[in-house]
Amino acid sequence: MKRIQIIFLLAALIIVAITSLIYSTYSDAGTLKNSFSGEITGEYFPTDSTLKLSYNSSFGDAKALIRQVDNNYILDLRNDDFFFVQTIHVENDTIFLIKLDQEVDVFLFISSGSSVTYNRPYLRFPFPLKINDSWNWDGVEYIDEEDPDTISVSGKVLGQELVETEAGSFDCVKFQIDIRKKKSGSHTKFYEWRTPKIGLIKLNAFIDSKGFIGSIMSLLGYDEMNFELKKIG
Repeated sequence: MKRIQIIFLLAALIIVAITSLIYSTYSDAGTLKNSFSGEITGEYFPTDSTLKLSYNSSFGDAKALIRQVDNNYILDLRNDDFFFVQTIHVENDTIFLIKLDQEVDVFLFISSGSSVTYNRPYLRFPFPLKINDSWNWDGVEYIDEEDPDTISVSGKVLGQELVETEAGSFDCVKFQIDIRKKKSGSHTKFYEWRTPKIGLIKLNAFIDSKGFIGSIMSLLGYDEMNFELKKIG
């Protein structure tokens, strides 16, 4: 029994080491330019309901759609194995996250999902921005209207970068977002490459989840998520 446990532990450590190496390589790819002096506006987070995007991702091909419901926008990203549905509110060119519904099929017959809300609108992007601008937001997160946890979000505009994808080449602005949760002790770091009128071109996220579920997600390779634009329309 001990031998099996040791083998399992070694396998887990190898997976984590490989994931960390891939993450480091992926995050440092490309050449950032800080000479971009223009204003970064809400065009980098479009809410056009006619915009239809397809992505290559860690979960396979995924499609993104936008629809308006009253004064909010629903950003729906999904495939057969997962969905991330964000409820967004736009006010004076500033982007707020109101709610996040998410679900991932962990095994063939097991799904892990949740509905996340906040005590006040979560500051996603305080447009307009410029290169090297940063912002912070603090609030309380609720999972399925329970289990409150204090979260701190920090964002920064890193620079401009040319991104090559299956859908073409795009001049993007690269953003870094860090999310820390006090009670769970988790830290999520992700990078977004965005371009005007299309929005998200590439995303690389590293999720440091604590506890049993976090360990399972890590072993399954879900502690790192990658998305890259495949097709427009």
